[in-house]
Amino acid sequence: MAKKAFDYLHKKGTYKPEDLTKYKAYRDLITATAEVFNTAIPHEVPDEMKTYLEKDVFIFSGLKTHTQLTEARSKLKDEQGNICPYYQFEQEILKLNNTYNRNYLEAEYQFAVQSAQSAANWANLQTDTSRYWLEYRTAGDERVRQSHAALAGICLPKDDAFWTEYYPPNGWRCRCTAVEVLARENTKSNPETAKKAGEEATTQIGKSGKNKLEMFRFNPGQEKKVFPPTNTYTQVVGAGHVQRELEAMNNRTSVNLQELIRRDFPTREEVKNVLLKYAELFPNDFRRGLEEVSFTSSTNFLMQHSMYFNNNTNEWSSQSTIKISTHTFTSIGFNPAGQLREALGAIKKGEALTFKQEYALESLWHEILHAKTQTRPVQLNRRQTESMETINEFIARHTYNEFIERLGGRASHQQRILDEGYGYSGWIKNFRERLKNNGIEEREAVDFFKPHLMSDYSNIGEKITEFFAIQR
Repeated sequence: MAKKAFDYLHKKGTYKPEDLTKYKAYRDLITATAEVFNTAIPHEVPDEMKTYLEKDVFIFSGLKTHTQLTEARSKLKDEQGNICPYYQFEQEILKLNNTYNRNYLEAEYQFAVQSAQSAANWANLQTDTSRYWLEYRTAGDERVRQSHAALAGICLPKDDAFWTEYYPPNGWRCRCTAVEVLARENTKSNPETAKKAGEEATTQIGKSGKNKLEMFRFNPGQEKKVFPPTNTYTQVVGAGHVQRELEAMNNRTSVNLQELIRRDFPTREEVKNVLLKYAELFPNDFRRGLEEVSFTSSTNFLMQHSMYFNNNTNEWSSQSTIKISTHTFTSIGFNPAGQLREALGAIKKGEALTFKQEYALESLWHEILHAKTQTRPVQLNRRQTESMETINEFIARHTYNEFIERLGGRASHQQRILDEGYGYSGWIKNFRERLKNNGIEEREAVDFFKPHLMSDYSNIGEKITEFFAIQR
């Protein structure tokens, strides 16, 4: 993704802050960077906290991309002000790419892992600050820096001001944690002494005379952020404009169909544009971005998601493609493409969706869940495929209403779609009956399986066995 962004920069011959969210090559690099950092967010993070953390990751990824493009812009021209030949530009860019997307990225990712876990821990802390305190702990090995070792053992209530600035991590590659302990079994530290130790641990005066470590004085859990709010990328020229644009993208809660659909029903091209806009506004739903939306007369599927992967690296190597069938399945009287177009048209006009229109959107959401999961390329056997598709469709039927709301509409047939939806109907019926026979609420199953589906569905069959073995 970085190479495509730099290639596009060379082709344009210039870069301005307002270009960042305007051009796809740049947006794709933001999405790819955010995808890496999002894998650092643990699945046990409460949904509300996770949403905030993912938004912060998106902002940071955008600012990082802006910084790279700004620096790359300085490599575009020679001393005479002429655009450099591509081969010369590429040599400089290879160095820049290695710096930002290998060296810096490694340290930033490690920080994201620690910071996101700290935020998750904070969200799950007890509210009784008189009974439970927090104790600062280091990794306890020879790699612990001396200034952080001085913080080890500090024990203070959660609401003490110390944790506002010195809740770990407190620097790049910091592995410190704060652990909840019983107040009656510990001795409360002196707040002033603790604050002084925290200041020393986060102070390093650089050549400019500024404290390079001051930016780490924040609490990921309190501020609901993964990265320091005043990180170095926020200091780059144009960063303020970029951050406002990125925040505006984060705050957009629905796709504006009025802008994207000219008449009552969208053309195929407009359907594609709606989905591309959705992928732009909700980049976390497409782990590598959305590249293509196409229509086919296939009789083998209603809709289909696909991606290419590299056999040598066993990594995904392309963005998502979604195919939509134009075939009318006479046994159920359903035309996926037609019903999808009608559904988008109905939402645009503010009309209630019919059952089939709503199911077309549920079917599309099923495919978006395939695009969203972080699962690596894996070959599933028939039984594994059945388990994966059963859980994916089960989750889709329970959550597609969120997708419809992002398009500006409202679901009104969810119970009927749960009961009568077309896709994988036999598997879904059997799974739901098994839940009912075991006295398990379907919402409990959604909460259990969704994190596993989104992280690694290759072992979802084992997770099904594990779920039904839980003593309730």
